[in-house]
Amino acid sequence: MVGQKRTVQPSQIDKLQIAIAVKYAAEQDLDVAVKGGGHSTAGASSTQGGLLIDLGRMRGVRVDPSKQQLHIQGGALWGDVDEAAWAHGLATVGGTVADTGVGGLTLGGGYGMLSGTRGLVIDNVVGATVVTSGGEIKQASKDENADLFWAILGAGQNFGVTTEFVLQAYPQKEVYMGTCVFSPTPENITKLVGICNDLYAIPSSGQQTKTEGRLNTLLGVGRPPEAGGQTVFLFIFAYDGSEADAKELLQPIFDLDPLVNTAQTGPYPAVNKQIPTVPGFRSSMKGAAFVLPIRESFVTHIIGKYNTFMDTQPDAAPSLMAWELFDPTVVVASEKGCFANRGYHLNSLIMPMWSKAENDMECRHFAREMSLEFKKELEAHGERTSEGVEGGASVKGKKGAVLLYGNYDQYDEISKDIFGDHYPRLQKIKAKYDPSNMFNKLFPIQPEMSKGAHI
Repeated sequence: MVGQKRTVQPSQIDKLQIAIAVKYAAEQDLDVAVKGGGHSTAGASSTQGGLLIDLGRMRGVRVDPSKQQLHIQGGALWGDVDEAAWAHGLATVGGTVADTGVGGLTLGGGYGMLSGTRGLVIDNVVGATVVTSGGEIKQASKDENADLFWAILGAGQNFGVTTEFVLQAYPQKEVYMGTCVFSPTPENITKLVGICNDLYAIPSSGQQTKTEGRLNTLLGVGRPPEAGGQTVFLFIFAYDGSEADAKELLQPIFDLDPLVNTAQTGPYPAVNKQIPTVPGFRSSMKGAAFVLPIRESFVTHIIGKYNTFMDTQPDAAPSLMAWELFDPTVVVASEKGCFANRGYHLNSLIMPMWSKAENDMECRHFAREMSLEFKKELEAHGERTSEGVEGGASVKGKKGAVLLYGNYDQYDEISKDIFGDHYPRLQKIKAKYDPSNMFNKLFPIQPEMSKGAHI
C-alpha cells in the first residue's frame, strides 16, 4: 500500500543481494567465486578479474530449541555455530577447527568430532537455501527440490550459492578432551601406534570399535613453539561421554607419561579449538587416505621425512602432519546425499605452512611427496590404489570414487574421481540448475550434453 513501510528481514536482503549479483555476473559473463569462511587453500574461493561473492558478513545462527534445529547463514564459522547451539545445550556435527567455514565444509561432506555417532555434516542437513546461476532463490530439502538437495550434499559448490543451512542438533553434555605430547622415541612410537590400532580396529563390517564412536583423535607430528624447535608426537583427543569412561579407555595413553597432558572436561565449543591454527600463513592442506593397522615403521619413516623437510625449510615452522582417527561405522552406514567417499578408510592431513612466496614450490612439493608416501603405504597393505588421473593416495570405494576427501587439496584428481558413480546423475542436475557452469571452482561438474570441456 502507498505510504506503508515494508519491513525486510536482514536474511532476505542478503539472499536478494546475492541473487542480483549472480544474475549480473551471468549477464556480463563474469567468472564467479564464492567465499564462505575462506579456509580453503585450493583457490576455490578466489577469482582473478571476476566477481567474488563474499559471505563473510552473513554469520547469523538462529536456534530453534523446540525442533532442535540450527538455521545457519552461509558465511558462518563453526565457532559461531558451536557457541549458539551450546547456549541451548545443543550441538551438531561440525568442523574440527572452529574457524572453518560452515559452507565449504558442509557442501563437501564434512567430518567432525561427532561423526563417530552422528555421521557427516551432510547426514544432519535438514534443508538449505540456494541461489542458482539464474539468480533464483531455491529451497532444497527432501520434500522440495529434492534433486538439488541430494546434489548439494557432497557436491554443493557446483550448484549455486548456499545462503542458509538448516542442521539437526542434539542434546550435548560437556566433553572430556585434551592434548598429550610425547617425544617421538622408538618406544613411544611403538606404544602409541599400538594403542591407536587397538582403539580403532573394526571387529567386522558394521560393528563399532572399542570407542563406540565417542572418541575422536588426531595423531600428529609437529613442532609447536613450546617445543623449542623439537619435533613432538601429538595425541589430540575428544571423548563424547563421561570422564570416568574416557579415563578408562585412555589409561594406556596416560600410562606413557606424556610430557604434557591437558586432559580435562569442558564445554563442547572448546573441542573445535584444540587443533592449533596459525592465521596469515601460506598453506597447502593436502589429503591422503590410510587404512588400519598403522605400521610403526611407516610412522617412523614419515617422521624422518618431516624432520628433513623442517630442518631445511625453517620458514615452514607451523607445518603439521597427522592421522585422523575416528570410528567410521556410522558414516559408512549412511547413504544420504551424493557423497561417494564413504568407507572404512581414514583421512590423513599433510599441511605445510610457510610465509614466503619464494618457498611455494618447495613446500607444495613436500605435500605432494608425502601424499605419494601414503599411496605407497596403501599398496603395502595390499590395497589397489588409483592410477594416472584417477587420483593419488587412495583406493576405490563401493561408489566407484577414490576415497579421498574432496575438501582437502587434491592435485591429480578430477571430478569423476571424487563423485564416482554419481557423476552422470550430477551432470543431469547440473544442467537443470547451472547449465552455463557458472559454479566451477572445485571439482567442477560438466552439465550433461556439454562438449569439449575438461572434467
